[in-house]
Amino acid sequence: MPMGRRASDDWPEEYIIVVPHSWRGDDLWFDIQAETQERIGTTLREMYADLEQLPLSPSLTLLVRQIEAGCIAPEAHG
Repeated sequence: MPMGRRASDDWPEEYIIVVPHSWRGDDLWFDIQAETQERIGTTLREMYADLEQLPLSPSLTLLVRQIEAGCIAPEAHG
């Protein structure tokens, strides 16, 4: 594999990659792992970014206000 080439050049993200055990110490394997972790992180951030914009239900809003006011301990509801 030429230097500077990324793992994704050969394997699109929807493919399953089978890596022989003997390759697992290879730089390509580490590149695949790092890229996969980065993709997962990016996907999760994109998935959950909109959640912060959604309004809370009335019962959750009340619970948050009670926790903020110190009326109840947060761990009692978790």
